[in-house]
Amino acid sequence: MQVQTTRTTVMHAVKDIWAKGGMLGFFRGNGLNVVKVAPESAIRFYAYEMLKEYIMKSKGENKSEVGASERLVAGGLAGAVAQTAIYPIDLVKTRLQTYSCEGGKVPRIGALSRDILMHEGPRAFYRGLVPSLLGIIPYAGIDLAVYETLKDVSRTYILKDSDPGPLVQLGCGTVSGALGATCVYPLQVIRTRLQAQQANSESAYRGMSDVFWRTLQHEGVSGFYKGILPNLLKVVPAASITYLVYEAMKKNLSLD
Repeated sequence: MQVQTTRTTVMHAVKDIWAKGGMLGFFRGNGLNVVKVAPESAIRFYAYEMLKEYIMKSKGENKSEVGASERLVAGGLAGAVAQTAIYPIDLVKTRLQTYSCEGGKVPRIGALSRDILMHEGPRAFYRGLVPSLLGIIPYAGIDLAVYETLKDVSRTYILKDSDPGPLVQLGCGTVSGALGATCVYPLQVIRTRLQAQQANSESAYRGMSDVFWRTLQHEGVSGFYKGILPNLLKVVPAASITYLVYEAMKKNLSLD
């Protein structure tokens, strides 16, 4: 839905995917997505913890005294590091998902990657990186900062200094994920449109500002929120489960 420049609905998109690719069409690019998520999450959480410690040390304070502003900065920078590291995989995944085909036939990942490299050059693998970073920095910052702040608030005022359990962690992750994703969604639309296009096409966007103005002119403000509902249905449970696993691993590995 994010790359559609005409008016569309969720049901129309579902029918279109089914008509072109059947059930497998809904899972196109999922293999790459799984490959991408593991290192991205690992890098993001590792960088987040390291950056929190570095920020607090530079201020001459203990890591346990970290506040919301420090979490916001550390989370944003950690998100930028992780996004940059896995961005080529993300771009190929987007190309696979938006590839125009008949009968559900899509190119192999290797063939598609070679095609991008040969016809568009190595820089094509980082097309849309700027809006992606502009989106991921506030998203990751808001997501991580809100999650930890909500967790601290629940520990202090609701649980009376007891450690939050899985349900509280899921709740905090739900709120933080939804808030972060909603705030930066317009930038995600811009990034996806840049990723999905082929540089040699006649209607190719010239850059981030071109996507913005053309979307605003032809689709209005609502164009920047196209597909937000299915995005939230994906992001919110994914963020919640990620935090649940993150907390469990920290506890089991004695990393607190």
